[in-house]
Amino acid sequence: MWNSGLSKACLALSVLILFIGLASPLALADYSTVEIDGRTWTTNDNFEPIGSPDAVHGGELRTNIPNFLPTLRRDGPNANLTTITDIYTLTHESLLSIHPESLEWMPRLASHWIIEEKEDHQVFWYRIDERARYSDGSPVTADDVVASYEHIVDPDIKAPMSSNLYTEYYEKPIAHSDRVVSVKTKKKAWRTFLYFSASLVIYPAKQIRIPGDVYLDEFNWKMIPGSGPYELREDSIQQEISVTLYRRDDWWGRESRTSKGMYNFDKIQLIVVRDRELAFEKFKAGELDYYVVLRAQRWAEETGFEAIQKGWIQKRKVYNEQPQSFSGYMLNMREWPFDDKNVRMAFCYGYDRETLFEKLFFNQYEYLDSYYPGSRWGNPKNRKVRYNPRRAERFLDRAGYTKRDANGVRVHEETGKALSFTLEYGSASATRIHQVVAEGLGKLGIEMKLELMDYNALMKKISERQFVLHSQAWRGILFPNPLTSWKSDLANEPYNNNISGFASEEVDRLMEQYDRSFDIEEQTRIMQEIDGLIFKEHPVALSWYAPFERVLSWNRFGVPEKVLSRTGDSNNIWSMWWTTPEMQEKLAEAKEKNGTLPLIPDVVDPWGVKERMESPEKASE
Repeated sequence: MWNSGLSKACLALSVLILFIGLASPLALADYSTVEIDGRTWTTNDNFEPIGSPDAVHGGELRTNIPNFLPTLRRDGPNANLTTITDIYTLTHESLLSIHPESLEWMPRLASHWIIEEKEDHQVFWYRIDERARYSDGSPVTADDVVASYEHIVDPDIKAPMSSNLYTEYYEKPIAHSDRVVSVKTKKKAWRTFLYFSASLVIYPAKQIRIPGDVYLDEFNWKMIPGSGPYELREDSIQQEISVTLYRRDDWWGRESRTSKGMYNFDKIQLIVVRDRELAFEKFKAGELDYYVVLRAQRWAEETGFEAIQKGWIQKRKVYNEQPQSFSGYMLNMREWPFDDKNVRMAFCYGYDRETLFEKLFFNQYEYLDSYYPGSRWGNPKNRKVRYNPRRAERFLDRAGYTKRDANGVRVHEETGKALSFTLEYGSASATRIHQVVAEGLGKLGIEMKLELMDYNALMKKISERQFVLHSQAWRGILFPNPLTSWKSDLANEPYNNNISGFASEEVDRLMEQYDRSFDIEEQTRIMQEIDGLIFKEHPVALSWYAPFERVLSWNRFGVPEKVLSRTGDSNNIWSMWWTTPEMQEKLAEAKEKNGTLPLIPDVVDPWGVKERMESPEKASE
């Protein structure tokens, strides 16, 4: 699914500092220690609350999702979707979490932790908060952590990325009591504490300790109870229409420092609107509460209507430091025609981003020249691939596509096979982009036919590797993790992020070095080398990124001073905004009387991202 505003600006220096301190959290922030049962435990109760002190609970939020969910599972086939991840962020919890501003560790299900450094491994200890409860009222225990590990490493859940990672990094955890659990790592790596603490979803053992194939069947359309601030209820699912999250009045963490000013809406309704044009119209009609503007043309030409001019709808372009990722056309290197590097190179040089930037994007975006763009991890020596028909034609000639048929399509000189294939895609709003790309390729003799299809059916085909090429945008993560996208043993396996089928022994070796290094400069060197090696193979025709979120919202919401968090995206709205009856009445009165409400600045730049981008130093680069 294309998302032209997905990638964000480079991370601040604090992110880099966190890399150095991950092995020893005492190197960061103002952590506290306490002696319990003869052990020195670490905790953090001094961080700045994330939410606004002005926030209040109540009301509801309505937003759109592009397709109905293919499953309610967090793991297994068809579950690797951002909407599912976003839902589980609110319904389930990990042991610890990371502060989105300071990037320090915060308690979650675990109130305290210990890191023991050994010569060739580490041991992590966690003390489960005695208040922690699941939505069914049962307490969270140390055995739940053990069962959640057993679940994620079960190959029968068909989630090879996760199962391989946890199998490779950790031994089976040990529950020492109802509240204390430890896990020993199989090797020493800087990311081991990060993944076990902040990524492992904790489920109740009494429900998750089942065979993987039973899990896939039993919980395809039933969610295992979670310990988070929201839950799904019996009326939450309206097939093909909506998914509704309800705030838990009995949430165990309601009074914790982590939740101050957070999780304010009583109800969050995710309404299926498959066409973004229709979603925009539904927003303007008041059927949706906010709308994320992905199209630069819309932002430039279609956001000056009366409701915005009168302040009924607020318009914000928010610059922040959310980690960036990459997007583009994933080229299936396993099969014809993209098993030939010359064809991949021809596609990349025939990918007319210049026309897209000029005619559709108002030159608001930046070219992607790296898989880790805008940060120190990207290789600055990567060649800047731009639309170049002559160079593309030379690569086609090298690949043997020297002739053309009656329709002008290139034909292989030996096999007689025409260079014609179909791009299947799941979003009608992306048609205008794919058409421009197809036209540019057509001039070179590459025929890319377009077929719009059901999104969930498409995701199944992509997961099972039944495709020629696929347009995809990835959500960025705080810490680069090349293993889940580029490791060779995932290349020919279904249901993982190595969509293109990239495999390289050299990259595998470097990823091992990257894991073992605790030095930030060495990590940087290794990641740049990894980026360069991947880039040279061109498994993806890279697209663009933007360091901002463009949001329209009806003027009945309270927002934090900075609108979003430093490293978050528009989904911060779900957890950080709020509404009151007074706000709703004020908007209703303004509309009824055709009055006005105070206008706000269009551009929000709390962390100076826009300023840095436009500085003389940046302009001279």
